[in-house]
Amino acid sequence: MGAGFAKEEALMHCVICKRGTVKSGTVQAELRVGTDHLMVPVETEVCDECGEAYYSTETMRHLEQVRENFLRKLIAPPSVGHVYQIS
Repeated sequence: MGAGFAKEEALMHCVICKRGTVKSGTVQAELRVGTDHLMVPVETEVCDECGEAYYSTETMRHLEQVRENFLRKLIAPPSVGHVYQIS
């Protein structure tokens, strides 16, 4: 039972696109804080077809801490671009 379960778990298919296989990888998680967008690189499970990310509880806690630290001005990441609003 143990070996079969591990093999089945390793071949998880994406619940979004139904075609891709979910594998470990690095993604840029985007956190929105008001009008600011924080791009945070995280190791997670990601679909190799559509790019859907599956975050663990540990990763979600990390992202929540980054957001909280940004709100409290404990971190001040550098700007990597500009956003322009056309009205």
